[in-house]
Amino acid sequence: MVAHGRIQIVPALALAGVLVMAALGAGVSPAEGAEARAVTERVFPLEPGGELSIESQNGRITVEAWNRPEIRIQITRIVRANDDKRAQDLLRGLQADVNLGPNRIAIKSRYPKRNETVGLWDVLGQRVKSMNINYYVQVPAQTDLTLETSNGDLQIKGTSGGIDGQTVNGGVEVRSVSGPVEVSTTNGNIRLASVSGTARAETTNGQVAAELTRVGGAGLIQLTTTNGDVRLILPSAVRATLDATTTNGRVRVGYPIERESGSTVRTLRGRIGGGGVTFVLRTTNGNIVVDKADHAKRG
Repeated sequence: MVAHGRIQIVPALALAGVLVMAALGAGVSPAEGAEARAVTERVFPLEPGGELSIESQNGRITVEAWNRPEIRIQITRIVRANDDKRAQDLLRGLQADVNLGPNRIAIKSRYPKRNETVGLWDVLGQRVKSMNINYYVQVPAQTDLTLETSNGDLQIKGTSGGIDGQTVNGGVEVRSVSGPVEVSTTNGNIRLASVSGTARAETTNGQVAAELTRVGGAGLIQLTTTNGDVRLILPSAVRATLDATTTNGRVRVGYPIERESGSTVRTLRGRIGGGGVTFVLRTTNGNIVVDKADHAKRG
């Protein structure tokens, strides 16, 4: 049986395990308008190997691993509008729908319907300044993640399941993970730190930087941008096959490398340590740097 529900703000005494805090218009000057804010927290059982998906539009998504067979979800809803009444009305319509399935949890942000609550004059008159939902979630380390937002950052730490993360206007940071990673953004930087699995990271306007703590004997790592640098940090002793190309920039490699014929300052193909994991690095307007971890620390 699948349960369907919506996380709502309720009195703290009415539901154990729910923490609600509200700050309405506090610290906002009349010139800035009014702010309505509410924080809700829930805990659900989730065994290792389960799945979490979050689909949102405006707001940050942060996911961290912990050592419990359950998931803790903290949701912060923030509305900024021209007056307090408008902010309060919109806050009531700004919700997070939570669907519980067999070892799977799906969360979807639900915004007030524009034809009912946010009209043309609201936008033109700037009565509605912003409506955001920020998620902070703690999950078992082996959880598979599917995360999507349009305007906000993605931050993931400590997991070992698969990661599929997308944003449009925001940065992506993935740290201390060991599962396969696939992340993308359009306007923002991507940083992969202490990553030991396969990875694919792509942005359009921003830098892609990856630090891989362990590199296996096979697999594929793809780091791509259009306007920005690509920086790859690897262990000192590594076996890798490199395919790096930039249009307006240079490729620099801090390892002895067996270059293939046709390599130039902008295109480099070759093998490090006899070859191994394949790294495909691409940018149009930017440099590509591949370096050793100990060199990067000294730099």
